[in-house]
This record gives sequence, structure tokens and C-alpha cells, in this order.
Amino acid sequence: MAVKVMHAVTVPQSLKLMRGQLAYLKRQGYEVGALSSEGDYIKEYEAYEDVKVLTVNMEREISLIQDFKSLVACIRLIRKERPDIINTGTPKAGLIVTLAAFICRVPIRIYNVLGLRMETTSGLKRRILLTAEKIAAAAATDVLSVSSSLKEQLVELGIAPEEKIRIFGKGSYNGFNLESFKQTEQLKKEIEELRNSYGLTNKHTVLGYVGRLTKDKGIEELLESFLQLHEKNSEMRLLVVGEFETGDPVSSQTYEEINNNPHIIYINYQKNPIPFYFLMDVFVFLTKREGFGNVSLEASLAGVPVLAADVTGAKDTVIPGETGLLVNPTDIKDITEKIAYLVANPELRKQLGANGKKWGEEHFGNEQIWGEMDSFYQQLLIQKAAAFEMN
Repeated sequence: MAVKVMHAVTVPQSLKLMRGQLAYLKRQGYEVGALSSEGDYIKEYEAYEDVKVLTVNMEREISLIQDFKSLVACIRLIRKERPDIINTGTPKAGLIVTLAAFICRVPIRIYNVLGLRMETTSGLKRRILLTAEKIAAAAATDVLSVSSSLKEQLVELGIAPEEKIRIFGKGSYNGFNLESFKQTEQLKKEIEELRNSYGLTNKHTVLGYVGRLTKDKGIEELLESFLQLHEKNSEMRLLVVGEFETGDPVSSQTYEEINNNPHIIYINYQKNPIPFYFLMDVFVFLTKREGFGNVSLEASLAGVPVLAADVTGAKDTVIPGETGLLVNPTDIKDITEKIAYLVANPELRKQLGANGKKWGEEHFGNEQIWGEMDSFYQQLLIQKAAAFEMN
């Protein structure tokens, strides 16, 4: 009888973070399924992975009454499905689904920590979020971390002991589809069409960012630094790809500047942002907190040098001086000087980009991460079987 595995996230959009993962496990012989709140993306994910997505509605923010209802619903669902392994990612699913799995005595309960929201909070909210992380980790039999620096935080904050935490490879939640970064004739054509449509030529130097547009992601610091640099270099452009969010929103001034400045190219959320990385000369990632920082690695896989924040998770996506540079994400002077240094040294940018691409291809392919996950599951199953026989 096949081992039954369930991967859970809070909202359907987060299913994108594990694209291809369940299909791989299914090919390895597992009976697989997913769990999330209801939402539009579910049908597309089910079709792509050829798996069933079960639903229990969960609120991303703290909501005691709804959280209790979600917990009860999860318990009912788990008792009906009887999975052998539950792997939860994202904070609320990590708490509710892992706790439900503990109550239902699921043999293998994995809390996959993708980042710590509490890092940029304070006061009562920070204490609540920290407590929730500790409960989720305690309810799990095993904890996964998507980066080395995140693991250090988990240990330092007392969320989980070091021996309980594992990292696949050099980090990341799902790895990356390396084939999608190969410059096929179709991709080259798409890149060229984009260049022409935005009026970009060889005389322009393009700073780029891809991701959610919030204060937490350092959008306001990126804009301030760009505006300072543009005063001295009129051929500089800023390319921003992503959606403005109402949670932790940027200022109205930042919003207006990004949308109306003729030297800023703003592109709303893109299902496939890969062609846009190839328009960039420097990728700037000034996040205040991260689990791993997928966009930084994606830029490297496109051969783009990265200026990344020296914070949890983001700093694991760069080898300083080899694939990019690290920077204090709140120090405008430091940010501006390091961008200017990279802009003034095209050969250095080329070398950093080449190194980053090689490093990414060697360590962060999908199959490598998925293979380690499969091996981890098999190891845990053997340990559980041995423990059962001893009893």
C-alpha cells in the first residue's frame, strides 16, 4: 500500500511555491495530495500536478474564532484521510494543520519553516507569533528550514532545537526549474521584444526587482536610492515587476512615483517573470526578512549580479564578492554606493553574474531538492517502522 503524503499551505497562491513537487513524489510511488484554503488557483494546480487539493479555510492573520474553526475542520479532514506524512508550510497552516496532525497522531508531522513573520514585528504581536511558531514546531516530529540563517534563528529564538531541524541541500523550499532559464530561441525573441517595447538600449543600465511591493521588501529604499543615482546617471532605469499589496503597503508617494516616473518601468504581477530578469543589469533585493529569497536566486540563474540584504534568508542566496554583494537594507548610503560600484564596473557585473548562474545550477535544481525530500521521507518511514517493531 502506497505511503500517503499531504502537503499543506495556508492559501492557494502558496501552492505555486511547490510547483512540480507533488507530481515528482507521485512518480516516486507516493499517494499524494495537498491542502489549502479555497481559492481560484486550485483548479490550475490540480491539473498541473495531477493531484487533489483538499480545502479548509484558514485566515492568514490572527483570528482566534476562525482559527479554532479551522483547527476543528482540519482534525475532521485528517481523521478521514489518514495520511502517513503531513508536511506543512507557511505560518498559519504550519500552526493549525500541524497541531491537527498532532491531535490525530499522524506518524510523521513536518513543519517546513519558510520564514519568520515575527522578525519585523514588535510587542504583543511579536510574542503571539513567536508562541505560534513554538507550538507548531513542538507539534511536529521534524522541522525543515529553507536556509542556514533561518535555521540559526529558529535555534536562537528557542523555536526548535538544532537536532530537530534539517535543510535540503543549500536551501530553498522547492528548488528551481533550470530548463526555464535556458536562452532558447523563443526566450531570446521574447526578451528582445520586451527590450524594444520599453525602449531599452545598450546605453541604459537597468536596476531590477521582482516580487511583492510592500515596505517589508525594501521598495521604498530601492526607490530612494534609484532617484539619487538617476540624478547623476540619466541613462539609468528601474524595472519593477510585482503587485502592490494592501498589507504593509508602501507610501502613497512611493506608489505614485513608481507608476508615473518616466524612467521607471513598472510591470504588474507576471505569472512567468523569467524574461524580465534578462533585461536587468543589477538585481536589487532589499527585503527586511526572508526565509530564503527565491527571486534573488532566479536573478542569479539568469546571470544577473545580485545586491541582496544582509538579513535572514536573503543572505543565503548570495556568495559575497563571488555572485553579488550584501548590503544593510536600511542604509541608503550603503545601498547607493554599492549599486554605483556595480554600475561602474561592467566586467565585474559580468563575472558575478556568471558565477551566480553556475552556483545556482550546481545546487538549486528542482530534482536535487525533491530527491532529498524523497530520501528524507524514506528515512523517517524506516525510523518509524523500527520504533514500532521495538514497541
